[in-house]
Amino acid sequence: MADVKTRESILSSSTEDAILSAAAEVLERGGVAALTTRAVCEAAGVKSPTLYHYFGDKDGLASALVRRGWTEFMARKRAAPDTDDPMTLLRNGWDQAVDFALKRPALHALYAAQLRIQPELANEAYALMRGRVQRLVDRGVFKVAVDEAARAVWAGCNGVLALTGRGLSRREIEATSDLLFDAVVARLSVANRS
Repeated sequence: MADVKTRESILSSSTEDAILSAAAEVLERGGVAALTTRAVCEAAGVKSPTLYHYFGDKDGLASALVRRGWTEFMARKRAAPDTDDPMTLLRNGWDQAVDFALKRPALHALYAAQLRIQPELANEAYALMRGRVQRLVDRGVFKVAVDEAARAVWAGCNGVLALTGRGLSRREIEATSDLLFDAVVARLSVANRS
């Protein structure tokens, strides 16, 4: 009996993974508008009742796709850094976010849409960034309160991420990213800003 349940669990997991992988391909190939249950079922080679069994509906599928992509992204962000310099860590985190949005623009657009419905999706990323900002405040590099600095860093990076859907080249977005990061860091590093 245990072997049957194990086999069913493996089949269930592989079917769910196959549907999510097909959905990711459909999404990246055609954008958010192309992510239909019909297109995903066709790409995954399953019937719509199977998709509905695992994800409920298109919104459930989109949510699962975002969670899967976000889990992969956060695993890379949490990976053991090769430095303990908080400024380098902050910059690496910023660059990872921009790179993710540039490499997976449709998934990033879907994530941004999901974020409006589920703002808690960003909690872990914000906490990780805030911890790095805290170290910069503690070391006296940033001359403002940690929450003020964290909001500025978050807003600056998300401003860059908003450019990914504007049809700009990677080079233009990266140049803007460099400019904004440097500007935010410079401003946060000034003691008397009044």
